[in-house]
Amino acid sequence: MLFSTFTMEKTLLYYKGGEFLAHKGWHHRRMYHKGDYELILCIKGPIYLQIGDRRYTLNTHEVLIVPPFTTFYGYQDSPGDVDFYWVHFFSQHKEDTLTADEDDMTEKVKASTSKKWQIFLPQYFKLADYEEATILIHQILSIHNELSFIEERDYLVSALLIQLYKSYFNRPDANEDSSRINSLKEWIRANMSSDLTVAEIADRSHLNPDYLTRLFKHCTGMTTLQYLNHVKIEVATLLLIRTDMSIKQIADNSYFNDPKVFMRRFKSATGLSPTEYRKSYNLIHLNNPHVDPQIPIPKRIADSIDYIPENGDIPE
Repeated sequence: MLFSTFTMEKTLLYYKGGEFLAHKGWHHRRMYHKGDYELILCIKGPIYLQIGDRRYTLNTHEVLIVPPFTTFYGYQDSPGDVDFYWVHFFSQHKEDTLTADEDDMTEKVKASTSKKWQIFLPQYFKLADYEEATILIHQILSIHNELSFIEERDYLVSALLIQLYKSYFNRPDANEDSSRINSLKEWIRANMSSDLTVAEIADRSHLNPDYLTRLFKHCTGMTTLQYLNHVKIEVATLLLIRTDMSIKQIADNSYFNDPKVFMRRFKSATGLSPTEYRKSYNLIHLNNPHVDPQIPIPKRIADSIDYIPENGDIPE
């Protein structure tokens, strides 16, 4: 399995990004990355992509990281409509690519005591908890007003890769308590409703409610009730940025009985009202097969790395 290193002593540098929509019969044109990474999160697939001599089929909630100095293209037409987020970025360090067994790498990461600010990500993987990554990507793509002294998107891209790293390597292990809680989390998401209670979850797991809450807190950092609210807010956030539903409809569809309670809890969790959140994170760059943005490398990036990268078609 291929893994890439990302060194976090300095922020990653955001280059460009957007959401790509295409209809049946589309395939990715041939491109060459020189210097920049591209992260692709599939919303609707399949998407057929080839990097060098490796072929990948991206389905919903799967991630592909295209490394620098590589050729990639679509090797087959998609049978239906496609939708994916794409984010290009640079590292301010010379990174490595290594081949490792997935279990060996997981064990190495969990046992590591290294003080190096370095994370590892596989070139291709499925996101278990895609909601947080989707929200982060949407936030990155919604920021258009660059500040003169700071580039917020650089920090958000760094946070995105750290979140993906934590999500990938925090997969369920053999620990009995962790396995039980992860199974319960899946059950909660599948059976979420406005009436779901901690007592009902405890009954499902054959545990005392107080013991269940202590177990949840130990394994997730949240109480059972906090996790229930967390899932509801995640659903609401995705509906705000991905649909045109009214606030009342979003409250109903994110399992809140009362829109006023929903608005109060949403603002407590995010610092913004649902309407403010939608306005802040609803304007992203959309493109289609006829629009492929090529922009010059920003000076702040060119000044931060020791080579001048380029991006575009395969050189002659």
